[in-house]
Formats: sequence, structure tokens, C-alpha cells
Amino acid sequence: MDSADAYARNTVRSCTTCSKAKAKCVRRPGEDICERCARLKKECLSKDPVIRRRKPTKTTRAAQLEKLESKIEHLVNTLSSGQPPSTYHQPDIGRPSPPVSQQASSIGDNGGCSFTRSNHVLRSLCEEGCTSPSTDVHPSSATTPAAAVDRANTQVRLSEAEVLLDRYRRLMATGMPFVIIPEEATASSLQSSSPVLLRSICTVALLHDLPRQQALVKDLIRDIAERIMINSEKSIDLLQGVLVIVAWYHSHVFWSLQVTNLLHLAIAMITDLGIDRSPSATVDFKAKYVKAVHGPPLATRMPSLAERRILQGVFYLTSMLSSSFKKIDAMPYTNYMEECLEHLEQAREYDSDVFLVQMVRVQRVIETIHTTDTPNAPSRIYIKAFQADIERLRRADPCKEDHIFLALQYLTAEILMWELSLNDLQDNKTHTLSNHLRDLYNCVASIKRFLDVYFMIPSSAYLLLPFSVFGQFAHAFIVLTKLASLEVDGWDLKALNDQLSFSSVIDECAVRFEEASHATPDGLAINNDSFTKWAQRVKFMKQVYEQKFTSEPANIAIVQEDDKARSWQTPTNAGQPTPPEDPVLSADFFNYLDDNFWQSFAGFTGDFELQIPDMNAA
Repeated sequence: MDSADAYARNTVRSCTTCSKAKAKCVRRPGEDICERCARLKKECLSKDPVIRRRKPTKTTRAAQLEKLESKIEHLVNTLSSGQPPSTYHQPDIGRPSPPVSQQASSIGDNGGCSFTRSNHVLRSLCEEGCTSPSTDVHPSSATTPAAAVDRANTQVRLSEAEVLLDRYRRLMATGMPFVIIPEEATASSLQSSSPVLLRSICTVALLHDLPRQQALVKDLIRDIAERIMINSEKSIDLLQGVLVIVAWYHSHVFWSLQVTNLLHLAIAMITDLGIDRSPSATVDFKAKYVKAVHGPPLATRMPSLAERRILQGVFYLTSMLSSSFKKIDAMPYTNYMEECLEHLEQAREYDSDVFLVQMVRVQRVIETIHTTDTPNAPSRIYIKAFQADIERLRRADPCKEDHIFLALQYLTAEILMWELSLNDLQDNKTHTLSNHLRDLYNCVASIKRFLDVYFMIPSSAYLLLPFSVFGQFAHAFIVLTKLASLEVDGWDLKALNDQLSFSSVIDECAVRFEEASHATPDGLAINNDSFTKWAQRVKFMKQVYEQKFTSEPANIAIVQEDDKARSWQTPTNAGQPTPPEDPVLSADFFNYLDDNFWQSFAGFTGDFELQIPDMNAA
């Protein structure tokens, strides 16, 4: 249709005179005056053409509200971040992405999207804003800037995954002999064969960027839960991924305290996959019927070495958490699990299998000790038996004598063994201190040896250590706290402090935690203040101890990290020390340690029942 036709369609045919009279206006081709105006001898004027505009479609109330909410959220996130949202591209492996510094450098490269902060905020109120050309990569995902930033923080490119995998192999894999990464494996091959395991490795190895690591943890746990609970997936990949996550289950990363849930999910998967029993015990009724009629099958599936390692790993982690924190029951150790351990010892596919076997055997002794109940027999009888078991394992240990993880584990077993006498003294008020005095000082000596080995670990390696090391240290610290706060007639706290000072241990921990916060492991620039906060936590615990058990508690000022340093002092009246504003400290963290831990500080009324901030709000 040409422009003339369009003009004729959209213009008014009648002249002004005929239009006012509401008469028919007939104009012959080529004439400037219509027939009626010519007959009446009136002026014939044509009206200006009127282009009819289509009325805009009205939006619904819900759409308007949704658009307004999106703009407000966009504005709030822009103001809080101090910069417009940047452009994010699809990662190679579907998860973790480049560091924040690299992402920030790409802001403003998108032509029309390069606004200053003030212009961006003003335009966000008035218009839809600039659309990134890469937003169609995830068409089904949320379009808000906050969602885009969160998605970018949980993405790791393939090149970055190779770096994280190499760091895990060199610096962290020695703490996880239950999951073996073949030397020929790459991030690309693991993404195809074991995607959950690769994501777990990337998550724990991203130790230098705590905010991003926390985002990865949140996204990974969500993915694991969806795979297991919604999609009913059961695989070796999922089990290995859970083991790696739990092995580096540091509380400053895992705010939600999901370790028991993760381990129980692992136990359930092991049961469903039949890894926890001999293959002959997993055949169903139909298979037994076929065997009875046609004889035994020609071949029976043999469990892989990876499955045997997983089975031992789940037992070790559940037992370690049970013995250190008393908040989960260990997976029962069966005869088949002992067969698997012997098979791993004989096969010795990797050198780390020797370490695995010894770790599990020492942990079995630890599990037996801490689950021992002595209501009728004297604790001294059990101590002698357990002491013989520990010495027998030490003599037959094929690992190096200087293996620090095993050294800490042996000393943990000793502390638990001597703790039996302490528990017996606390539970039976009729027992006298003289009957337990020797065992208590042996316990102090074991704790001192444990701390000597623990303090040999360089503070620069703290971010690389598995959670079992800190769990064992936490248990040793709890037992020391019980001894330092023991209120029994004849117990000499001064003599205890001469041998092992509680306050000196606290000071040493605080110094090393502060050193760790400034360390550069693997040459990395650290964006992780977790150990600075742990230094504040242990200093606060020293305040609590001195408030209760010293006659003239020292006024200790703890300086916060804020630009305006805020400090408080131990009160001189009956008031209690004020805990630092710390979401981990103010939550149920200390109650997670041990049921009797804070009972040692009788009269302390600090509030540790506040809820941890919801990670979904992050």
C-alpha cells in the first residue's frame, strides 16, 4: 500500500461546510469545490487530515506492581553495591566464575550501559535501563540485578576450575584420603564424569574469597539437596562431593550448620546403593529364587575400591564429629566394613590408602572410648585397656612418625581416654579427688602434648586444614576448660596453671588466628576475615573465664574491625562480659560443641540463642 492510499484512508472526506450541515459532500476528481458548495455558492474548505492513533493497551494492576517492585529492587541493589550491574557470561562448567576484581573491570564495556552511578540510579527510576546482550543465556532465570550478581558469584569458569583443582591436589588432598582424584583427571573430564565432586573441590579450594565461597556453598548444598530429595539421584559422585564438603566443614563458611543433614543423606545413599554390605547380601528374593533353581550366577559384581573408601570415609567423619562435639551418632562399624578396610590395606592402590587404613583404625579406638559408659566398673579398668590398644596401633603404624594428622589423632584418643576419669569424678559426687588425681594430671599432660603438636602447624596453613583438625582442637580445648573450671575440693587450679595455663593457651590461639588472617597461602591475596573473628571469639571466652574464676579479672578491651574502633571492658560489677557482634558467636554455635561445655561456667548468662542470619537473604 502506497503513501497516497494511506493518506486517503486516514483523512476526512467532507469539507467544513458540509460537515457542519451533516450533509453529503461529493467532490468530483480534479475539482477544488464540492457539488453542494458550488450549488449554494459557499466557500468550500477542506479539514486538516486527522491521523487516528491506536489507544495504548492498558496494563494490569499486577503487572504495574511487578514493574515497580523490580525498579525499586534495582535501585536498592545499585545504591548498596555502589556500581551498576555488570555483564556476565555463561561459564564453561556451569558453576563458579572469575574473581570479583575481574568482574568489576568489565563494567562499562557494554557501550550504552556505561553510566555513572548517579545517572544509573536516576535512569533506573524512569526507564527500563540497558539490557545486556548476554542475558539470553539463561532465559528462564530471574532478571533482577541481585539475581544476576548472585548467579555470577556461583559460577566458576573452566580455566579457574583447573587452578582450583591443582590447588586442591597440592595443598588439601592429603586431608581427604577417602576421595581419590586420578593424576590424569582434569577439570574438563571431572565436569563430565563427576560434576558434583568438581563443584565441591572448587568450593573448598576457593579459600581466598570468603563471600564468594559462601555463595558457592549455598548454591552447592541447594543442588545436592535437589538431586537427592527431588530427583532421587544416587551416585558415587554425590557421595564423594558430600565427603569433600564435610571434610572442610568450617563454621565461618557453613553458617546453616547442615553437617548432620549432609552426613545422614550420605548414609542413606550408601544404604540405597548397597555399599554398606557385601554384594551377596544385597540380592533380592527374585535373585535368590533364580539361584536356587539355576545355580549361582557366573559372576557377582565386586565393590570398587572407590566405594570401599567412601564407606570408610562416612564412618570416619561421623565418628570424628561424634567424638568431638557429641551431636551426632557415628555410623555403626560392621564386619563388612572391616573386610573393606583389610581389602584396601592389601590392594594399596595409592600410598594414601595406608594413611586411610591407619586413620580409620585409630578412629575406631576413639569411637569405642567416647561411647564407653562406666556405671558399674571403675574407669581405671577401661583406661588400662584403651591405653594398650593405642600403644599397639602406634607400634604397628606403617606411616611416617611425623605425620601431623595421625599425631593429633593419637593424642585425641589419649585425651578421651583420660577424660573418662574426669567424667567419672563429675558424675559421681561420692568419689574423692585422690582416686582420680593421677588420671587428671595425665589428661593435662596429653592436652599439653596435643597443643604442642597443634601449634607446630604454620598459621599460614590454617585455611587449608580439614575440619577434623579444628574439631580435635575444639575437643582438647573443651576438656582443658572443664579442668580449668573444675570445682572439687582439693583441686589446685594454681598447680594446673603452672603446668598448662588456660589464659596462655587462649592468647596463643588469638595470636595465631590473627597471623592466619594476614597469611598468603599459595601466594593468594586473601579476602577472608574469618580468623580475625575467631581471634575475637577466643578473647571473649578468656573474658568469660576470668570473670568467673579469677579474683581480679583483667580489663580486656577487644577492638572491633569497624573504622570507628569500638571496645568494651570486663565490668567491675556483677555484670557479664559483652560478646562481640558476631553472627557465629551470637548463634547456637557454642551449644553445638558439647552439652556440658558452658555448664562449667556456672552463672554465666550470655545469650547464645540468637538465630543465625538466613543465608537466603544473602
